[in-house]
Amino acid sequence: MASAASVSVKTVSRVVHNYPFISDDVRGRVQAEIRRLGFRPNGHAVGLRRADRAAGGIGVLTADVADPFYAGMLSAIEQVSTARSFTTLVASSGEDPARERALLSTFVERRLDGLIVVSADRAHDHLRPDLDVGTRIVFADRPPRRLPVDYVLAAHAEGARQAVAHLLAQGHTSIAHVGHSPAVHTARERLRGFRAALTDAGLTPRAVRTDATDAEAAYRATAELLSLDDAPTALFTDNPPLVAGVARAIAESRAPRTALVAFDDSELARVLGVTVVAQDPRELGKRAAELLFARLDGARSRPRRVVLPTTLVPRGSGEGHGVALRSTRR
Repeated sequence: MASAASVSVKTVSRVVHNYPFISDDVRGRVQAEIRRLGFRPNGHAVGLRRADRAAGGIGVLTADVADPFYAGMLSAIEQVSTARSFTTLVASSGEDPARERALLSTFVERRLDGLIVVSADRAHDHLRPDLDVGTRIVFADRPPRRLPVDYVLAAHAEGARQAVAHLLAQGHTSIAHVGHSPAVHTARERLRGFRAALTDAGLTPRAVRTDATDAEAAYRATAELLSLDDAPTALFTDNPPLVAGVARAIAESRAPRTALVAFDDSELARVLGVTVVAQDPRELGKRAAELLFARLDGARSRPRRVVLPTTLVPRGSGEGHGVALRSTRR
């Protein structure tokens, strides 16, 4: 392998073990030979190397560590990791694919035992060389693209179907969507479930807004919807940060009892009495960590796909009681 790549055996070893300060050209030539030869590190030798260390380490990349959802997920991951005497390093991509790639490279260069990734990227081929040299990777909340790794996520489309079915059962036939950009997998799946549920009911999805990125944008989009002569009687919003804006727009509208169901629970949703479709971030984190440690323990099964169910939590806003928020208009 070394002669074919025109490098020394020592350099091959450094590439295999993800040492930093190796040029992209050299690293690329060695990794090309690794793929061509189907090379895999000796699992027993790797195990002996790890046994020499007092503890291992894993890296977790999320969209935003300050988000309560990801905070819950991280707490569960760390609980599993700590029980195994592993250190957990955490970073946020801010939904920026370029930053995500840079952070993952940093994790790999630190020679961490494994990674749990909440990816904002729409391509993951760049991680294949890391898999080829033994890095264990599990995806959480969002699935991998053309990468043979385990992943765990919630049933986003089915959860959106639950929300729409609930509103239909309350007699609503004019239901609109206020959501995050469908460039994000979770938002795209929730929008797909929303549309499918209405189509299955013989209704045409209308006034679907997918450009709301924060509470203020959600407020403007919702206010515009509710100002229409044929304003919807019910709304579905797909992201906790949007709930405040949607709820305020409803309260200030001429139809303050407009029904609302949101995807994902939050403290604000509980305070306002918003009906939600809830997923369990702690269970998601726990399952992702368990999948990763199973691989670190030597599991060699085909990549696993774990889909966690969602739960409808009625609180009044989707059942005709409105949102518990007073209008701010004077």
